[in-house]
Amino acid sequence: MDDEKPSREILKKFIDNIPSLKLVAECYNAIQVIEITSKESIDIIFLDIEMPDMTGVELLKILHNKPLVVFTTAYDKYALTGYDLGVIDYLLKPFSFERFVIAVQKCFYNLKSDRLIKSDSGELPYLLIKVDKDIKRFDINSIYYFKSFGNYTKLFLQNREILCSEPLSKIEIKVSDHNFIRVHRSYIISKSKITNILSNAVCLDNYSVPLGNRYKLNL
Repeated sequence: MDDEKPSREILKKFIDNIPSLKLVAECYNAIQVIEITSKESIDIIFLDIEMPDMTGVELLKILHNKPLVVFTTAYDKYALTGYDLGVIDYLLKPFSFERFVIAVQKCFYNLKSDRLIKSDSGELPYLLIKVDKDIKRFDINSIYYFKSFGNYTKLFLQNREILCSEPLSKIEIKVSDHNFIRVHRSYIISKSKITNILSNAVCLDNYSVPLGNRYKLNL
């Protein structure tokens, strides 16, 4: 999505040069994106930020059926915001085809590792997460919460914690359609494990996780 035709033309050219990518729609405002994502199954959006009526950041905050997002912008001031929103990559205009390919590879990696393995009953019991250099499989029902640890994330199981080689922003994308909720800038918890909610904390059996003021209403 980009309101500038030359930028859209460059993206179309780059996309055409990658056989694994299929251009589903070309949008120049937020309303078009909302309409397309409500009708089509979209894996990746290349999203400009400075847009008429609604910015890319504002759109991303309200968008349902959220796909993987790569920001494409002429402004570097949004880099931290993109990280907080779980954006996969940040392409600063003008960017080369080589840099575009790097962003696409990141998306392909996430699409592969984000897939939950379905059981015969149709449930989605497993989550794939990178640990060291390997992809590990975790039973979703065994996970209590995730805690940000710099560019890494700590995963907490019953009486056990594991350091994952992925930031919390990436973990949030993986669990966004499942029974998890963000309760603090640094914490995402399993709603099924909640045993008590206090004014400034959430209890998960033997664990206690801080509850941020901005997340109380959502919880």
